[in-house]
Amino acid sequence: MVERGPADRLPQDLVDLVDSWSTVPAFVHDRHFTVLHANHLAQALSQAFLPGANLLRSTFLRPEVLRASPDPGLVTEHVVGELRRSLGTHEWDAIFEGLVDELRSGNSRFAEAWAGLEPGFRPDAAESFTFDRPDLGRLELRYLQLEVPEHFGVSLVVWRACDEASARLLAVLAGQSPDRT
Repeated sequence: MVERGPADRLPQDLVDLVDSWSTVPAFVHDRHFTVLHANHLAQALSQAFLPGANLLRSTFLRPEVLRASPDPGLVTEHVVGELRRSLGTHEWDAIFEGLVDELRSGNSRFAEAWAGLEPGFRPDAAESFTFDRPDLGRLELRYLQLEVPEHFGVSLVVWRACDEASARLLAVLAGQSPDRT
């Protein structure tokens, strides 16, 4: 059984699609970067992708997440840029305000990036990200983020391997995931 977050707001077809990708890490998040649903492989890849987790809090308030990357500066710039991008599309609300306040006071790296990045900054979606897994090795992955039509603020994130070595490691990780399809 796939662990679920607040997926009741999602169309069942989207949940079924994400679950059907046993060799592709994929998850769905809302405009506040809370993971609503994730397949087994995404959950196995990173605890940041567990349903109910907030990607911003996971990145900046759980030190092991940034430590798993050889380039925490790139991750910081990208995640803060995604937050800025989201705020360019969605209204600033109490949830966004609470998140930004919590992260500014809880992580100096976030506070510096938040103060330094221009509001119009757009992260490069073509960036590759490294996941250092002590149990597997280093995976180089790239993601695609798609807005879900008719569900304002909901995005589907799909990861893919950047090279053959990472593809092999993803296959190993997929083989370790429970309930493979």
